[in-house]
Amino acid sequence: MRKLQHSKLLLLGAVIAGVLGTTSVVTAHASLTPSSSQPNTDMVDLSSWQSNLTSSDYQNLAQAGVKAVAIKASEGTSYTSPVLASQTSDAQGAGLAVNYYHFAHFTTVAEAQAEAQNFINSVQAVTNSKNMVMVVDFEDSAFSGLSKSTNDANLAAFDAVLNQAGYNKTDLYTMASWVGKVIDTNDSNKGWLAQWPANPSGSAYPSANAWQWTSDYRFNGENQDLDVSQLNNSYYLDGATSTPTTSTTTDSSSSTKASQPTTTLVKVPAPSTSSYSASRSNSVKLVWRASMKKHAYHTTAGARYSKHLGIRYDYNKNLPNVTWYTNQHEKLYRKSKGDYIIYYHVNTADGKHGGWIWRGYLKAGVNPAK
Repeated sequence: MRKLQHSKLLLLGAVIAGVLGTTSVVTAHASLTPSSSQPNTDMVDLSSWQSNLTSSDYQNLAQAGVKAVAIKASEGTSYTSPVLASQTSDAQGAGLAVNYYHFAHFTTVAEAQAEAQNFINSVQAVTNSKNMVMVVDFEDSAFSGLSKSTNDANLAAFDAVLNQAGYNKTDLYTMASWVGKVIDTNDSNKGWLAQWPANPSGSAYPSANAWQWTSDYRFNGENQDLDVSQLNNSYYLDGATSTPTTSTTTDSSSSTKASQPTTTLVKVPAPSTSSYSASRSNSVKLVWRASMKKHAYHTTAGARYSKHLGIRYDYNKNLPNVTWYTNQHEKLYRKSKGDYIIYYHVNTADGKHGGWIWRGYLKAGVNPAK
């Protein structure tokens, strides 16, 4: 991630050799560009270094297959990103799941607790949602000088403050080479692990939530490199999508007010039989439903459902050449599993077919078989 408050972290090879999986972390090379052999670009992480991205850029990322973002919210005990609100709004407007991270410096339990509170204050200034992933960015060189038990205890104290505030989805971002040596992953923090091979392909760290496999990926249509990650599960796909609060940040960036998202979210306390079938009302809760911009997708997996998800229209394998275009999305809470799932509402260009499809089945772009 390497995004300090005022400057990027000096290349990590000075602290931990080999994180890039190359002979030297300072070796310059060209930006990585899209290739079928590469890992997925499921998630992009952002900070004020990407403040120049426009809403159109976020739409482009979504079209390219990005499903989620992790936005830097805070650092230390007082810093809040001055572009946190705008990045949240732009990502939500593109239909991306929004998660947040805090760049940590804590070396004691008391410092960890204070930094966690700054993280909470920063996030609460832009959204009242609590179902996204709250990540601690654990890469400060000071951590390598502490014992693993000290770092583990400090992380536990940090997470405890988040949990007490209602944030129960946490994770740990760190270098893969640090796991088990400098810091431990655990059931609450399975890990978003950074390891950048020279020629990335396939998958890695299947027991972790995500693998950040490069810091210099160049999407088609973009003019700057971005950090990208492959997700190993759906943990990061429920992100913040609720209307931001109207409060402002309280540090030096307090002049930046949280703006409203471009989507108009319809919050529903619980589904009723008038809008959901009885069977679905017993199994899911509608968290929100919102309009979204038009994006092209294709798939042969899964099925399409009616608006209330109680009737299966057809299996997508029966329409292998179709391109689907989005116009709405909704988030459901699955009562039996205790997790969340997002569906996109799609139609064909001629309007003859449509329905709700689970986002995990959809591949970005016009159907290549068409």
